[in-house]
Amino acid sequence: MDFKYEEDRVLFTTLVTPLILIYADLALYAKSKHGIDLVVTETVTTTKQDIKLNRVSNSHNEDERRALDIRTKDIDAFVVQDLVKYINKKPEYKKYHYLSNSGIYRLAYLHVGTEQHIHLCVHKKFSYNLALISE
Repeated sequence: MDFKYEEDRVLFTTLVTPLILIYADLALYAKSKHGIDLVVTETVTTTKQDIKLNRVSNSHNEDERRALDIRTKDIDAFVVQDLVKYINKKPEYKKYHYLSNSGIYRLAYLHVGTEQHIHLCVHKKFSYNLALISE
């Protein structure tokens, strides 16, 4: 596995388990089907970092740890589309889909912002935040 920052290599192991396993599946698919290694660009963030980035979700936050970002700048657009489709369409992962702000249940999407990336995330009920689990 490749990481943009060493800190994210360490924090990766603190993500929720379903996310780690789903990412491993996606990384293996990317390597076997397209011959590429995925690069994780972000894992866990603090509330202060989230505010600075104007995030609308707590999915990366240290209280939830249920999202990571994957670099796409070196990947062909059709491959990126295939990766997102592959992971979103797997029936065994349907229970992990989260409801996006746009009203779509999914695991991954191509986020086009300051730096385009694949945002990979699981539902908040799989969060480490015990307050969310009891909802």
